[in-house]
Amino acid sequence: MKLLLVFAHPDDETFSSSGTIIQLVKQGFTAKLIMATRGEAGMLGDPPLATRETLGKVREQELREASKITGISQIYFLDFIDGTLHKVSQKKLQAEILPIMKKEKPHMVITFEKNGISMHPDHKAISKAATESFFEYMKTAKHHVRLYHVVLPRSNLKRFEKAGFKYGFFGKMEGTPDEEITTKVDISRVYRTKMKAMMCHKTQQPDWERLLKRAKLLKGRYEYFTLIAENYINSPK
Repeated sequence: MKLLLVFAHPDDETFSSSGTIIQLVKQGFTAKLIMATRGEAGMLGDPPLATRETLGKVREQELREASKITGISQIYFLDFIDGTLHKVSQKKLQAEILPIMKKEKPHMVITFEKNGISMHPDHKAISKAATESFFEYMKTAKHHVRLYHVVLPRSNLKRFEKAGFKYGFFGKMEGTPDEEITTKVDISRVYRTKMKAMMCHKTQQPDWERLLKRAKLLKGRYEYFTLIAENYINSPK
């Protein structure tokens, strides 16, 4: 079984869904990743661990270290520049993503929900491109294939806001209505491994520290997804 992840920045897959990735790899999945950028516009670290000129290379290495922990066996870098994906035509993005899907023939694809969770323009652009590419891929797939969007439950977002976490850098976050969430994955058994992978992204430490603080507000350790599309070729009845 093959899993293909499609995200915008190094750490997106680690922060959003690495618990699920780890568990799927343990179950025998081969996990590969399409990474649109190298995160050149991200934080430099405090104290700085890179310069603006070297940050892309540093974050690539951070991603590779995290991938060793999560079990991602290959990374396809598309070499777009961080912060510019929303300026790239969807046709061009899909022209990069679809051939990889057709080559890898994944059984499962995971990307961001349509608002990118945080409303980040890059997240939204990669979600749309990955989703449209999947629909094209599904037309010719010879086996059961599924597309999942990773989501933040609206109920969790409300808990975070009530606790004082502030959002809105890229626009007001909405979260996904709880009733639209189809898949809730218990990652408690691999949560420490996920934390280890997150901490590989040293330049982005404030982000994963915020995620850990948010996690303390919740009962249990879960990752959430919405099943967007699937075919039924050779799928269980």
